[in-house]
Amino acid sequence: MKDPRQPRPRPSLPLALVLGALVFAGGAGLAHRGLGEWQPRIVSEGAIRRIFDELARRAGVQLLAGRMSPHLDTAPAEAVFAGEAKARGDLSPAQAQDWPTGILVKRDGVLPGDAAPHELGFRFTRDGRPLEVTWVGDRWAGFSTSIPPPVSPQLMEHFSRLLLRPGESLRTYLVTTISTNPLVIYEIRSGQGGPRPPGGPREHIAVFAPPGGTMEAARRGGGPQTALLNARRFTVLGVLAPVGRMVVPVLVVVALFVFLAVRRRIDVKNAAWLAAATFAVSAPSFLTDDRSLQAATWSVVAATVQALWTLLVWSAAESLLRSAEPDFTTSLDALRAGRLGPRGGRSLLLGLAGGAALAGAALAVRAAAALSTRAWPESASVNLPMFTGFSSPLGAGIRLAAAVMLVLGLARLLVPRRWVVPLAIAAGALVLSPVDLHPYALQLLVSLVLVGALVVLASHQGVTAMLTAAISCFLLPAAAVSALHTEWLPVSCAATTAGIAVLLACGIVGIRRPPEVELGRLAPPAFMRRLEEERRLKYEMDLLARMQVGLLPEPPSLAGWQIAARSLLATEASGDLYDFLSDEQGRLWIAAGDVAGHGYSCSIVQAMTSAALASLITAERIPSQVLREVDRVLRRGGAHRNFASLALLRLDPATGEALLANAGHPYPFFLGVEAGEAAEVALPGLPVGQGPARQYRDERLDLPPGSLLVFCSDGLFEAADWRQEPYGYERPRRLLEQVRRLSAGEIVDALLADWSRYLRSEAPPDDTTVVVIKRIG
Repeated sequence: MKDPRQPRPRPSLPLALVLGALVFAGGAGLAHRGLGEWQPRIVSEGAIRRIFDELARRAGVQLLAGRMSPHLDTAPAEAVFAGEAKARGDLSPAQAQDWPTGILVKRDGVLPGDAAPHELGFRFTRDGRPLEVTWVGDRWAGFSTSIPPPVSPQLMEHFSRLLLRPGESLRTYLVTTISTNPLVIYEIRSGQGGPRPPGGPREHIAVFAPPGGTMEAARRGGGPQTALLNARRFTVLGVLAPVGRMVVPVLVVVALFVFLAVRRRIDVKNAAWLAAATFAVSAPSFLTDDRSLQAATWSVVAATVQALWTLLVWSAAESLLRSAEPDFTTSLDALRAGRLGPRGGRSLLLGLAGGAALAGAALAVRAAAALSTRAWPESASVNLPMFTGFSSPLGAGIRLAAAVMLVLGLARLLVPRRWVVPLAIAAGALVLSPVDLHPYALQLLVSLVLVGALVVLASHQGVTAMLTAAISCFLLPAAAVSALHTEWLPVSCAATTAGIAVLLACGIVGIRRPPEVELGRLAPPAFMRRLEEERRLKYEMDLLARMQVGLLPEPPSLAGWQIAARSLLATEASGDLYDFLSDEQGRLWIAAGDVAGHGYSCSIVQAMTSAALASLITAERIPSQVLREVDRVLRRGGAHRNFASLALLRLDPATGEALLANAGHPYPFFLGVEAGEAAEVALPGLPVGQGPARQYRDERLDLPPGSLLVFCSDGLFEAADWRQEPYGYERPRRLLEQVRRLSAGEIVDALLADWSRYLRSEAPPDDTTVVVIKRIG
């Protein structure tokens, strides 16, 4: 999001790339010391297969024919429990590193005497020690009328013993329930049941058995308190709490999308491409586990949800920024059209450098937290494998960029321009939290830095640079870790490296292309073309309104007379008019009128009426003759769609004698010398410009010293308050009787002030004009 009125210095591209690479290298070096997933030594895939087969044999499980696909997995849910257990001393730092990163192996099998197949799964440490075992029945049992009985305590203990090491034994520590489902915690005793080593951490195995003949997890970890913490994520609250935190953002995004769609201010082209990329890296996630129909169905559903969310957030955010910023452009349009040039290439390379720096800084903070005893990361530092459900690095980067852009768009909508960036940074750090750390103060500080960098990058270098930075912030660490473990993550290594290479290649190709590639204007979205036309019309209407106000004449200054006039516009272009003209004999002609309608058409008729009056008024004519000629001029000029009311007064300033003709204008108020009621000068007549041929008559008036004549347009009388009750005629009549002693200008002010008080906050539907003529003696 750039402001072309404020040119910004262009950062050195080579320097930015070098600094980004150095920061990332430093962060990766610290991560190698403190984060488990960055440790290079991992047992081979063949060894894991042999260990899995041996554990299945010890469990008595007959493995069914099928594909066993071991894969390296970084489990964000395990990091928080490892950190809390480490802080209490239940886990050593080495054990805490083992939890977030592990090797998952799953395969279908059956137990003797059990016809229903189950999925046997093991989670291993990097050196091949089993940390967790699962025995999962039918995933859809909860939707069936016949639910298999829960796993028996004997089977729970049987599977738990698979996690023991030589010389260890189990002792039942606690038997309880979580949401009516059994939870058993065993204490691990070393030395054939002897006491635990002095100062050594006490370990446990926690087993949870939900309905459906399933043992969700027998997990080896720290002390019993850690076991209970682990069990929290299986409870109803543990499932509903994250869902509850998602409800508010979903409602906000959906409401904003619907609002923009209803107003026809939505564009989904760029969002559709990003949503398709998100779907492409999420849908194949079942390949990392198994090829079952259930897994494939769940993968496609999860990928569709993510793609739909990306589509909603990005399209709403981009459309919001396009609506708020008339000059908003993004290199994504040029990239999508195959017209990427130096500007877009520079954005890609700057985003790549910024993403490398952000990734390095985040890794450094995570590693420092992991090495500390009072802080710890609550999620893994990388999103792997590449083609996985909700944690793909590409999808995570796109979603973060979309959320940052949405925060920017909402801030642009809510606050003045100078407060947009600070508000977006503060709100983004509180709502988005791209890094999960304990304690929360540390997480908030790091989030402020990361989100702030993305917001500043979007504000100064454009949305494309921010999107590239967000993607590379996730993609670079994933590429580095998958390169460390190529045997386990060959597809992820190839895909992440290719993603970085594509971004780099596009940036280099873009900056090497001639600038003329981007000079041609790209076709904006349809709603932007409509908004541009609306803005142009609004500008022209504003210009027309200023011209109309500027062309309204100043009341003449006559000895013995006070004349004041005021016109208030309800819309950009007014239909009200007043004019003061003199003839050859020194008589003053005063016109007050109102053209029906609003906008260009009424302003044209208003100009025609004023021009006709200026050319038709002569000393030989009387007001009724002039009105008939004005009616003829308007008809001949093609103003058949608009008509105008017009009151015309010919005044002799020396004697106070006047002649009045009226073509459908509200009757003027007349107040004579003697105190009394304000009387309406009832002189009926049809408006000019429409209908049959007009005939008007003249009314003679005498304005002695102290008398008052007031013309008002119908906008004054017809304006209504919140109860839809119009201002009417009686209230201004009484007010004029009270303020008749004031000057003409003060009478206009008093009348309009009382009118405004009556309307309060209601907007007047029509223009309002008041002309006051007072003879003083």
